[in-house]
Amino acid sequence: MKKIFEYLAKRILELKKPSNIDSVRQKLNLMNPGRAGKELVDEYYIKKLSAVLMLLCAGLLFSALMFISDLGKSRFIGGNVLERNGYGKGDKNVTVDVYADDEQVISKKSLTISERQYTEEEISEIFEEIGEGLRYEILGENESADHVDRDLNLVGTAKDYPVDVEWLISDYTVLDGSGKIKEDYEDNGGRTVSLTACLSYGSSKAEYIFYVNVFPKVLSEEEKFGADIDKKIAEYDDMTVSYNRQLLPDEVDGKRISYKTSRENTALYVLVMTLMAAFAIYSGKDSELTKAVKKREREMLIAYPEIVSKLTLLLGAGLNIRAAFEKTALDHIKNHGGRYSFAYEEMLITINRMKSGVSEYEAYLDFGKRCAVKRYVKLGALLSQNIKKGSYGLLSEMEQEVKEAFEDRKAEARKLGEEAGTRLLGPMAMMLAVVMIIVIVPAFLSFSL
Repeated sequence: MKKIFEYLAKRILELKKPSNIDSVRQKLNLMNPGRAGKELVDEYYIKKLSAVLMLLCAGLLFSALMFISDLGKSRFIGGNVLERNGYGKGDKNVTVDVYADDEQVISKKSLTISERQYTEEEISEIFEEIGEGLRYEILGENESADHVDRDLNLVGTAKDYPVDVEWLISDYTVLDGSGKIKEDYEDNGGRTVSLTACLSYGSSKAEYIFYVNVFPKVLSEEEKFGADIDKKIAEYDDMTVSYNRQLLPDEVDGKRISYKTSRENTALYVLVMTLMAAFAIYSGKDSELTKAVKKREREMLIAYPEIVSKLTLLLGAGLNIRAAFEKTALDHIKNHGGRYSFAYEEMLITINRMKSGVSEYEAYLDFGKRCAVKRYVKLGALLSQNIKKGSYGLLSEMEQEVKEAFEDRKAEARKLGEEAGTRLLGPMAMMLAVVMIIVIVPAFLSFSL
C-alpha cells in the first residue's frame, strides 16, 4: 500500500513542481551535507505527498464506513418502513427527520422500535421445546430423576431463546432455590419433590412440572470431613458468639485438628520473577555490549577521514610517519581534551608502546588489529609496510586513502539519513492506527446493533 502512494506522489511531482522548491532544496542541503539536492527534494516531497494521499484515502474510507453505518441504523424500506431488531436483541432507537409534502417539519425526532416478537403459535411451540429439554437438562450429573443424589441444574434462562425461567420447589427442606440438596437432608429412603418451571416471554407464560426422587447428597471422604468441620465450627460459634475470639474445634470425628493460615505463593512468584529478571539482565548485557561495539565502530569510522587527512597533510609537510602519527593524536587531545574518542585513544596507546621500546612496524600492525575495523587494519598495514620498505610512494597511497575515506564517510552519512527517515515512519503508522481504531471500531459496533 505504501509503494502505491509513493508511486502516485512521484507522478504528481512530475506533473507539477512546487513553487517553493528552490527554498526547500537549500534547507535540505544545509541539514544533509554530502547528499544530492535533487534526491533530497524528491524524497521530501514524495514522503509529504504520500502521507497526504494516505490521509485522504483513510478519510474517504472512514466516511464511507460511517455512511454505511448510518444507513444500517435507519434501514428504511419503501420510504416509511423500518427493520426491527431480531428476537431478544432489544429495542432499536432511531433518529429521523420528518417531512410533510416534501417539506421538513420535524428535525431529529427520536423513535423507539420494539424488537421482533414471536406469535402466540410460535411461542407455544417454543415453550413445548424448552419444557421437553428441561426434563433432561435439570438432572445435571444425575443419571435419572428416580434417583437424585447430586445437585440439580435449575437454569434461569432458556437456551437459544429469550425466555426467562423461574422455579418453584415443593419441599425446601430437601432442595434450596438453586436446586442444591440440603446438607442436613438425611432421608435415605428418598423423597419425591416436584419442580415447577415457570416460563415467561412478554405476556405469554407456561408452566411445566417435573418430579424427582431426592436422596441424601453423595459426598466424597474429603467433602464429608469438610462438612463435619463446618458443623462443628458452627456449634462452637454459637457457644462463643459473645466472646471477642472465635474458638475452633481441635477434634472432629476422632481426629486431632490443627490450623494454619493459608499463604499466597508470594515467595514462589518472587523467585520466578527474580530468575526471569536475572536472565533478562544477562541477555540484555550481551545485547548492550553488541550495541556498544557497533557504536564504537561507527564512531571510529566517522573519525577515520580526519585522521588520514591530517596524517597525509603532515607527511606532505615533511614529517616522518612516527612524528605525523604522534602529532595527529596529541593535537586532538589538546583541542578536544574533554572528548573521548576510541580511535585517538588507540593511537595514544600505540605511541606509548613505541616509547616503551616496541618497534614501529609491530606497533602499527597491532594498532590496526586492536581497532578491529577494516579501514584501520588497512591503515596499520600501510604504515607498517612503509616502515619496512621505506617511505617512497607512501604519500600517494595516503592521498588515495583520504579519497576513499571521505567517500565512505559520505556513504555513512547517507545511511544515517535513511535510518532516520525509517524511524519517523513508526510514529506516523501508530497515529494512523489510532485514528483507524477510533473511527472503525464504533462503525463495526453499530453494525452489530
